[in-house]
Amino acid sequence: MGEKAGQRAVLGFAVATVVLLVLLSMEWIGLFRGVNGWLNSALPVGGPFMNSLTDTASFALTVLYLILFVLWDFKDRGRLSRFTLELTAGIAVSMVIVGLLKVLTGVPRPGEASVHWSLFKSIKNADYFAFPSGHATRAAVLAYFLSRRWKKLWPFWWGWAVVIAISRLLLHVHWFSDVVFALLLGVWAGILVVLTEDRWIPYYRAVITALKLEVFDVE
Repeated sequence: MGEKAGQRAVLGFAVATVVLLVLLSMEWIGLFRGVNGWLNSALPVGGPFMNSLTDTASFALTVLYLILFVLWDFKDRGRLSRFTLELTAGIAVSMVIVGLLKVLTGVPRPGEASVHWSLFKSIKNADYFAFPSGHATRAAVLAYFLSRRWKKLWPFWWGWAVVIAISRLLLHVHWFSDVVFALLLGVWAGILVVLTEDRWIPYYRAVITALKLEVFDVE
């Protein structure tokens, strides 16, 4: 990453961090309840097409995408690419954060009742909670890294991510604040992985070397 690109990334990360904290605070004190409820009642109910579309950002298919990228790397260069490693790290980091926020905020999905579970039960059933959207977060992480690799196709990648967010609203499984926060969270996680790669990749490489899995090493 060049010096100017690095400065832009740092600035973007700082701005995204502030906005995420503001959105999280608004969610925490209930400022989104009005618009969330209004939009959920105003939107039509999506059908089978929406279900199929939203599944393109499911956890299972995301894992499949990562496996395909790994296989492509092995076929193309005989080892893992930095792109695939960064993408995998971005998905992993974002999903940990999504899980933590779901448990900490405890926001029920549309049509579901508020619950007061123990911490263990909340963690075990984290997907019961709405905030933030895992599908929209994964889509944003994918869009961020795919746009970095295939820059000319960025409208397609980000258009898909936004459509995923909309599909979650039309299926009435998420609130407006869930998907808005999630889209920005995906970008934030992607920038975080790229900005800190010089710190964590050496540890990754050391582990891979110790395990004698050089095929998973990166330059």
